[in-house]
Amino acid sequence: MEVIDATNSECPEPFMKTVAKLMSIKSGTVKVIFKDPKCVDMITEAVKLMDCKIVETVNQDGIYSMIIEKGESSKEIKDVKLGGC
Repeated sequence: MEVIDATNSECPEPFMKTVAKLMSIKSGTVKVIFKDPKCVDMITEAVKLMDCKIVETVNQDGIYSMIIEKGESSKEIKDVKLGGC
């Protein structure tokens, strides 16, 4: 499992790192860790658009972690406007 530790980053950086990682892999599992709650919805929407699957979302004392699975049939995002920070 690839891990993106974006706990020291503000929105939209955790979102951008997550999308970039998902686009760079053919399939696999990614765990992203971040503090900015605004990124939860942004990452969730991107995952839906890419036909990936959120396996787990946890908020523990203001630190969020999301585990995302990408299958080989998942889509790439192209020119999609998502809600901002």
